[in-house]
Amino acid sequence: MAVQVGSASASSPVRVMVPSRGTTPRQPPLRAAQGRSGLLMTGPFLALFAVFFAGPFVYSIVLSLRSPLTGAYSGLFNYRTVMSNGEFWSGVVRMGYFGVVQVTVMICLAIGLALLLDSPYCRAKKLFALIYFLPYAVPGVIAAIMWGFLLEPDLDGALGVPHQLGLASGPVQPLDYRLALYAIMLIVTWEWTGYNMTILLTSLTNVPHQVIEAAKVDGASELSIAARIKLPMVRRTVMFTIMLSIIGTLQLFNEPVILNEIATTGSALTPNQIIYNTAFAFGNEELAAAQSVVLAGITIVATIAFFGIVRRRMGPFGATRAAAK
Repeated sequence: MAVQVGSASASSPVRVMVPSRGTTPRQPPLRAAQGRSGLLMTGPFLALFAVFFAGPFVYSIVLSLRSPLTGAYSGLFNYRTVMSNGEFWSGVVRMGYFGVVQVTVMICLAIGLALLLDSPYCRAKKLFALIYFLPYAVPGVIAAIMWGFLLEPDLDGALGVPHQLGLASGPVQPLDYRLALYAIMLIVTWEWTGYNMTILLTSLTNVPHQVIEAAKVDGASELSIAARIKLPMVRRTVMFTIMLSIIGTLQLFNEPVILNEIATTGSALTPNQIIYNTAFAFGNEELAAAQSVVLAGITIVATIAFFGIVRRRMGPFGATRAAAK
């Protein structure tokens, strides 16, 4: 339908085409094609996510509402049992302490290595980056077995040096229950430092060279450039790696299980070990499902809380509010 809205002259009216009532403008072909392409590319991920995450999670919720004895609906009975289970909550607290110590050390090492490789003082950067990344390529089970034998006093003579010097009553037992948590910290740090370093090093390549050159012209040292320019610009990436590390800490399973098979590290150190023992050693799958759901909730809450803290403190372009002022 054409509507005359005005004219430039008496002989040349201007007409505007207005769609009739009941008709809708057709979607541009390019936008429709982009939508189909996006769905096609994300489809495999969404399918795998539904099969291996969403589906099992929903099944765990359904299973957690059943009675361990009869299999009938029992409401929140299993969740009340979880809330009163001191061993489970001891494992959660232990992983909280593990995360504070291990994640802090690992991220600091990753930042230091990334800044070192990005500095002009480092030669053969690609070679060293590959060397630092290689531990991540080792499967966690293999790494735990390797470190388990390395930390055995009978195989590592260095562990007997304190005893020979009269500083201890016997060889150091890193896999003893009192020290096993720190042995796991060592293994996890060795495995994941290079991975986080690679993420941070990739982010450092996006720092504008003009800013760095301007700082050098002003007489800034490499240490000052790293602390005042590079590190603030990759702050968001640092927070991202910390968030991933928090999630990984609460999911820790392979290393403590392998070390428990090699030496006496204790029956269970992590919540995932406790859940595994509840399901397969004691045959209480319903209670294990409730523990899994509670652990998933703790992980989600911890991640959201950390994200909220970071979001309040972070200003524009990754700077803190204090720095922005």
